[in-house]
Amino acid sequence: MMVQKKSFRIIASVVAVVFAFGAAAIVLARTGRDASTAAGTGTATKAPGGSSTNGTGSLSRLFPVTPDGNGSSYGTYSAAATVASTSSSWVNKYYSKQAAARQTSGVPASYYWAVLIGINDYSGSTASNVGSRQDAESLSSYLQKLGWRSDHIFLLRDLPATASHIVDAIRWLASKTDGSSTVVFHYAGHENWRPSSTEDGGKEVAIWAADNRLIYEKTLGQELGRVRASRMWLDFATCRAAGFDEPGMVKSGRVLTYSSTKREFSYEDPSLHHSVFGWFSTVQGMSGRHADANRDGRVTVEEAFAYAKNRVADYTNNAQHPVIVDKAGGKMYLTIPKPKPKPTSSSTSPNPVPSSTGPKTCVVLCF
Repeated sequence: MMVQKKSFRIIASVVAVVFAFGAAAIVLARTGRDASTAAGTGTATKAPGGSSTNGTGSLSRLFPVTPDGNGSSYGTYSAAATVASTSSSWVNKYYSKQAAARQTSGVPASYYWAVLIGINDYSGSTASNVGSRQDAESLSSYLQKLGWRSDHIFLLRDLPATASHIVDAIRWLASKTDGSSTVVFHYAGHENWRPSSTEDGGKEVAIWAADNRLIYEKTLGQELGRVRASRMWLDFATCRAAGFDEPGMVKSGRVLTYSSTKREFSYEDPSLHHSVFGWFSTVQGMSGRHADANRDGRVTVEEAFAYAKNRVADYTNNAQHPVIVDKAGGKMYLTIPKPKPKPTSSSTSPNPVPSSTGPKTCVVLCF
């Protein structure tokens, strides 16, 4: 039986070396910190005999590398626990439409907001991704097809997605929303961590900005905790994704979806030009409406996750298992309700009597 070839790349943190082991080999370029060493990098391939050395089915990891203690194998980054925001002039200059956007009473679409971050290209020698930017772009396109306003979507991609600019975008979100808003926050890109005695698993995770600065989960939780919304979806497509579970993120009215558990890598497939999770959740599940389980024409966040969960595990040979934390208190819809119809003008006669002669005039009210 012919084995279909699949090529993956892990969304994580290092320059990887890829070796081809024949036409039937499944190649995974895997980077990022590993529990077995201070840090693990290199190439994982499906062993010819189907052996396993790393707990990921038939995958075996080759050429582990340990950095010198300063993270040099990961590129140069600043491991600051907090990140200062730049002035709002940057948002006003490069995102002028978003800066001017407002909520308007009686206009449902004006209450829907999103910050979408996708990083393929990083500064310096940090390894590039192949699908993170496309994950964010596909989600942006999908939301706009649903009627979300482009000036209510803050799409931050590649090199401009510095740590300061990411914080700026979240603070922009906090300044625009209130308790009646619906909000989406999405991050796809590299992740890193540092040892922590207070975190489950002993790791405090961080999103890796394009300028090689890290925003640790406590800082990220503080910033996202200021965003007010009646409903909010937080989506993380990165390694150890479920580690982003600070109280500032996990709150009532929110749904959090993670591409992997706290201890797993996340994968992307170059042939799909997306992360594996983003492909099944956003591209197929939402945009393709394959996740519309009840066939009501609307795909909820929960339906998209349910559609993607087992497919991601199967596609990665059980190396990756998405996670959901649902505190929405009901289904999380991304569709925008139609505006309420304006009342028709009243007639001078409360009960006008139609004429029995002459042409008839009919008014059709469509809702």
